Amino acid sequence: MENTRRATVARGTGRDVLLDATLRLIGDRGLHAITLREVAGAAGLSLGSTTYHFADRDALLIAALSRFADSVTDQCDKAIASADYEGRSGREIMRAVTGDLDATYCATTRMLAQLETYTEAARNPDVAAIAARVLDAYRRLLTHAFTAAGVPADEIATRVDRVLVYADGLALQSAAKGAPCTLPDDAPSVLWLLATTSV
Repeated sequence: MENTRRATVARGTGRDVLLDATLRLIGDRGLHAITLREVAGAAGLSLGSTTYHFADRDALLIAALSRFADSVTDQCDKAIASADYEGRSGREIMRAVTGDLDATYCATTRMLAQLETYTEAARNPDVAAIAARVLDAYRRLLTHAFTAAGVPADEIATRVDRVLVYADGLALQSAAKGAPCTLPDDAPSVLWLLATTSV
């Protein structure tokens, strides 16, 4: 339903308001179930404001998903910069990483936007590039933690991929259950096993 009240938006922020509304709608309804008119309504802006900033729906979706990737990158980079692993055991480091992943990964709208991005990446090379940026951010965060935990350098990439499969599986199951994504209490132990067990 379109919002008939128009928002008072500070000059120069209309684009940001539209992108935020788009990400919320992607989380609520899916990537292909939204229109420019619905985004304008959700943002409290006119359709003309939407078409002023974005030529078409595809341009809006790419910009919104790119903004999502930027936010994941920023959060992972901040987690790396603020990480204090000195003197901590591998399991303690995994507990800290679990907290970082929970903060960046598990908000329902973010989780669903990420799953939508991954699915659309199979069909759209522009979205595939965005999905790769998201995965690269998580890989940097995990590589930093695994290095600090003493995982052999030549095994880190494989073990990081295992952890990402585990985290994505949890997110997918949460979505299938219609439940918010939360990493289970045993997640730090599972991450440690995935990081340190040879296959």
